[in-house]
Amino acid sequence: MAELCDAVPRGRFIPMFDDVREEIVATDIDALEAHRPNDVVGVSLYVWDEMVHRGVTKEPFKISPIINGGMVGIYDFVRKELGREPVTDVYSTRFFNEIDPTMSFVDVTLLQCFPDDIHIADVEFADNRRPIDDTPPVKGARNYHGLNIFDDFLERLKGVARDRGAGRLSLMVGGPGLYEVFARHGFKVGDSAMAQMAFQTTRVGFSMYQDI
Repeated sequence: MAELCDAVPRGRFIPMFDDVREEIVATDIDALEAHRPNDVVGVSLYVWDEMVHRGVTKEPFKISPIINGGMVGIYDFVRKELGREPVTDVYSTRFFNEIDPTMSFVDVTLLQCFPDDIHIADVEFADNRRPIDDTPPVKGARNYHGLNIFDDFLERLKGVARDRGAGRLSLMVGGPGLYEVFARHGFKVGDSAMAQMAFQTTRVGFSMYQDI
């Protein structure tokens, strides 16, 4: 069976630089919670929304105390309500190069999760040799051109998903302008009422998916 790590197109970007170092961040949900807690919150909210949409839970607002309490314990809550693990596999990695050894230029976090998904919690392929000079800085963004390998990554990820028996790829749109990027690559707005409402009102914070 293909592993989630097989989706990372290492052979495309490692030869572009002289000194590339990989750092595995997490391979299970506990490590992801420790190092990337926002990803655990994000996938937990995504799974909950899918549970509501599919009628797995009849009380959509039962999660409200968790949300109002700063998301503490959200994964355990969703696991209890679902009756099984919401996430069954985790792979999170990042790569550094000689241009800036302190800041990663490639980040990939993938999760296999309910309902039938390989979920892209984070993905970035930044060419840190090529800053975007004319673009105003955005908080949290690297402001570099991309490495132009997202298509290759997506095709590899589809192959991994098929081999693992997953029927969909999914992600959450976390910033302005990303909807158009993912739509160009075949993703469509999630079918849930929450996803549709967020798309129509704020254009951020909604799920997208594509069937495989």
